[in-house]
Amino acid sequence: MKAVIFDVKGSIAHFRRPDTTATHLTYPFITPTAVKGMVGAMIGITDFVTSDRVGIQLLHPVRTSAQQLSMLGKDAGNTFNRPTTMELLVNPAYRVYYAGDEYVDRLEDKLKQGHSVYPTYLGVAFAMTFPRLVAIEPQVERFDEDMVTTHTAVPTTLIQDLMLTETRSTYSRAGGFMKEYLGNRTFEKSISYIYEKDGGPIVFRQQSDADEDCGVFVIKGEAVCLV
Repeated sequence: MKAVIFDVKGSIAHFRRPDTTATHLTYPFITPTAVKGMVGAMIGITDFVTSDRVGIQLLHPVRTSAQQLSMLGKDAGNTFNRPTTMELLVNPAYRVYYAGDEYVDRLEDKLKQGHSVYPTYLGVAFAMTFPRLVAIEPQVERFDEDMVTTHTAVPTTLIQDLMLTETRSTYSRAGGFMKEYLGNRTFEKSISYIYEKDGGPIVFRQQSDADEDCGVFVIKGEAVCLV
C-alpha cells in the first residue's frame, strides 16, 4: 500500500468524547475517525467510509484549557444561547500518516494543489486548519522486528512490554477512541492508545498475536503504528 504524510496544526482543537455531557471533554489528540473525516472533506465525500489506515504523531505537547462558551442550542424551534464548559486543546499540531489503497491518490492530488472541497477543521467548526503535504511513500512495508521505537501514538493491543527509557518521558493512556466508521453516524469497536505527552519516542516489544487491524509499518525509514 501507499502512504501520504501531512501536517495539521491550529491554535485550538476539540475532539469531543461522546461519553461527556454537561462538560465537553476532549480526547488528548486527534482521533483516527476525525482524520478520515478530514480526508473525506478534502476529497469531497460527505459520508466517508474507508478501510485506509491512519497513524498519528504529536508535534506539540498536549496542553488543555477549560473554557466556558456561549453555545447555540434549540428549544421547540427557538434558538437560545446556553453556557457550556468545554475542554480545549491548546496549540495542537500533528503529523498524520494516511496509508491504504482506496483514497490515497486522491488525497495526494488535493494536498499537492493545496485545495479542499469542504473546509477542514480540528474537531469543531471554530478550529480551522489547513493540511500541508510533507511526503509520499510509494510502498509501505511491515516492520518485522520485535523491538519498536516510534514517535507515533501506539495502540495498546500492539504492546507486549513497554520499555522505559532513561530520558525524561511522560507516558499516558487514552481510551475510548472510536475505531471504525460504518457510515450514517454509526461506529463499531473502540481502541486505546499509549502516547508520550510531549511527542517523544515510545519503545515497546510487539505482541506476536496483535490485532490484524493494527500494525507497525516502515514509512520513510520510521516505525509508524497504523490503525
